Amino acid sequence: MPYAIAELIAILVMVFMLGTFVLLFPLSRRLGRVMEEWIQLRHDSSPDRERLERIEEGLRLLHGEVESLDQRMQLMGDRQDFIESLSEARRSDSLASGPDGQN
Repeated sequence: MPYAIAELIAILVMVFMLGTFVLLFPLSRRLGRVMEEWIQLRHDSSPDRERLERIEEGLRLLHGEVESLDQRMQLMGDRQDFIESLSEARRSDSLASGPDGQN
């Protein structure tokens, strides 16, 4: 029995890590591009308007990605709360009915 719990925890940790990677990889890649442009702009003596517009566009896209990620996380939290309330209700119903399933 303890091995089954350890396996379940290991699987949940792996799924969580994979999900985090899938969600955060595009965000970090875009942030890297924006930071690279910003660093190049800082080293140039005369920034050009086109590069500034690309950076601003990158920041707008990054902001949209963060908002999308926030909405996804809120949705996941709502789903988790719903599942927890269902399991809690089921657990309390099974405890109230007794071990043999009768009142």
